[in-house]
Amino acid sequence: MVRYLTVLLCALANLANAQSLVMPAKGKLEVKGNVLHYVDPSGSKYFDQIQQQAFEEIPISESPNFGFDRSNHWFKLELTNPTDQESILLEVAYSVLDTVDVYIQQDGSWIKKTAGDMLPISVRDIAHRHPTFSFTLKKGESATIYLRVHTISSVQVPLILWHRDDFFAESFNLQMINGLFFGAVLIMMLYQLFLFLSTRDKLALYYSIALISMANIVALFQGYGFLYVHPSYPALNDWFAMFSGPFLVVATTILTRAFLQLRSFSKFLDNLLLGIMILNVLAAILMVIFFRQISYGVHHVFIIVHCVVELVSAAYCFYKRYRPARYYLLAWFSILTATVLFTLSNLGIIPGYFSTNYSGLMIGFVLQMLFIAFALGDRINVLEKEYTKARQLENQRLEAEVKLRTEEIQHKSERLEEVNRVKDKLFSVVSHDIKGPLSSLQLALSLLKSGRVSQEEFKKISEALEVRFSETTEFVENLLQWATLQLKGESFQPALVNLSELTQETIRLLQPEIDKKDIRLTTELQEILQVHTDLNMMRSVLRNLITNAIKFTESGGSIALKASKQDEDKIIVSVSDTGVGIPLENQGRLFSIGTVSTEGTQEEKGTGLGLVLCKEFIEKSGGQIWFESAQGKGRSA
Repeated sequence: MVRYLTVLLCALANLANAQSLVMPAKGKLEVKGNVLHYVDPSGSKYFDQIQQQAFEEIPISESPNFGFDRSNHWFKLELTNPTDQESILLEVAYSVLDTVDVYIQQDGSWIKKTAGDMLPISVRDIAHRHPTFSFTLKKGESATIYLRVHTISSVQVPLILWHRDDFFAESFNLQMINGLFFGAVLIMMLYQLFLFLSTRDKLALYYSIALISMANIVALFQGYGFLYVHPSYPALNDWFAMFSGPFLVVATTILTRAFLQLRSFSKFLDNLLLGIMILNVLAAILMVIFFRQISYGVHHVFIIVHCVVELVSAAYCFYKRYRPARYYLLAWFSILTATVLFTLSNLGIIPGYFSTNYSGLMIGFVLQMLFIAFALGDRINVLEKEYTKARQLENQRLEAEVKLRTEEIQHKSERLEEVNRVKDKLFSVVSHDIKGPLSSLQLALSLLKSGRVSQEEFKKISEALEVRFSETTEFVENLLQWATLQLKGESFQPALVNLSELTQETIRLLQPEIDKKDIRLTTELQEILQVHTDLNMMRSVLRNLITNAIKFTESGGSIALKASKQDEDKIIVSVSDTGVGIPLENQGRLFSIGTVSTEGTQEEKGTGLGLVLCKEFIEKSGGQIWFESAQGKGRSA
């Protein structure tokens, strides 16, 4: 008897401390802080024992919010119904609570009802996304209600009392608003997938995946996934809770890195984003291994840090004048504000209103969705301008290249025509200058064979053939040098050459021809004249110039060689003679392959190739060659 009296006194004390709630005539009644609270850390107390405990008042005016706490939390409230509507619903407006037990005292006995995301939707009184309990309270009657909440998610218990008809009317209106949100997300996702399929732009695919991850977060906390996707498989709720956060972090990390081209602006921020993503995924894997032992609060911390780094990355790229980052910055600012408030509320740092009222989170997602859409559109405009500019530059480059190639082809065509003319002239010269000596030799051999040539006549023929073969040898030598230079380029090996010594050497080699025509040769050479040139080329030049002077100088005439240094980098060499001079009509093409060759004073043959070689060798050495002549008055070169 004493024991029952003690229990009765405790119950009366608790009732005295409880805030008495009165159902309104219409609409809903938010319990907020008008509820008593008791914590059972061990979770070992039964309901009979809980009734004997001293409950405490909740000192806040918002919904009860205790963050991530795995204790059993008991709540107690007293309700009076002064209205004619007897059917009343108690909604716990937070869908991710594992287990919610409700004890309602009616007609002197306690009725227990259970709901939560660890049980199928079918066990609930009302097939609703939030745990909702139905009971009857007649007009003028009162009832005591106990609730036990146990969860590994955030302990938030927003309690709302409804008249039944008002609950379904309000649920319908809210469903319409939520339907608009998910419909907008679905349309945007399908649009981005269409863009990806039509343009193969990976950013559109990344954004559509990010939209799925965002919608999944909202659907998880609003309970729509459990209600419509897997109502009979409550075990999936844990898997969604473990991987929804990492999925969001992974999807938005991939999107941000690609959209901002972050690695090209900051390797540090890029690596930081990747590091946060990897750590968050590892945390989810550890939660699978140590099932239900690691707090879901870890994911909330990662999401806050991730959003802050995303915001800093967008701001940094915008600072670096990357234009598309401006809308991206606004997008992450809006979602960061909503996410931080939502997460801090789940962590129990700020009132639970921000996590149980999903309008802020949904508005943040809608704003982010719009701003990212603007950012993608702006990026497309930037890319189109860059593409147009690139095409213009490419067209200009192609036009310039076509013009250059046309000029090259035209130049090569002209060069080929010139080469063809040279070839024709060369073949004409070769056929004439080689055929003559060979014909003379053939004639001489025929005369010798017939026996009609005397010894004296044979001597004259031999001397004439010797001269002709000497001329032919000189011609062939010049021809080979010129052909080598034209076909594959003469090997140019410059070195310091003593021009005085080289001139004396050339004179010694040609002395027999000088003596034969009784020509007086005078030289004015400095003792040491060094020039940077190719030895063989300069030897060929001197030999050809002196040979030409000998050829066109009358017997008893004179040739003068002079070489002197004019300044530090200039040496002038001149070869002058008292020969017949150069006809005026031949002077304009003296150094070209088309030169009209004239016979020497003793009918010496020439082709003009020697002077062509002189010009090309001198110019290859960086020098110049010219002549001064008047017909009948000799010449100098």
